[in-house]
Amino acid sequence: MPNDAVFNQSGQPLYTEQVNTYIAPAIDSFPEADAAMSGLLFAIPFASTVTTAAPLVIQLFNPAGSGRTAYVSRVTASSATAAVTLTLLRNATVTGSTGTPVNFNFGSSVTSVMTARTATAAPTGSPGTLASLLLAAGPLIVDYNGRIIVPPGSSLTVSITIASGSSAATGSINWWEY
Repeated sequence: MPNDAVFNQSGQPLYTEQVNTYIAPAIDSFPEADAAMSGLLFAIPFASTVTTAAPLVIQLFNPAGSGRTAYVSRVTASSATAAVTLTLLRNATVTGSTGTPVNFNFGSSVTSVMTARTATAAPTGSPGTLASLLLAAGPLIVDYNGRIIVPPGSSLTVSITIASGSSAATGSINWWEY
């Protein structure tokens, strides 16, 4: 077995350079941390009993002319039983209750410009499906870290459905906006 160098050299195909040295240290963090410190990280949670006729639906809607864009940080869901489906929809129509987004910075008075809706009726319209996941019993956390962008006039909807029977379920959408 040859005694090759652990670190590659600049002449090899993969070259990396140390940028976090003792002389010039750096700290990396996710954008959510900065958004939370600025009072711009929000969530809309919802819990319900899911049946075949009554899904759990959460929508993040960015009104036209809001002046801000939402960047989805995380989607969470959980169910008490297996065979529950989580679907992420783009631009669905949701009729339901309007909720107040929760600011993750408890000391901030900043409010979200997004409209958050929760419902127990299936979304309508002609939405695009971004993802569809079959859930096992227990929690699911999907980190998007800003990779889903909701500009003004658009929406993201989480729909949790069950094929038969009923199950307690929860869900939330976390986002930052600016």
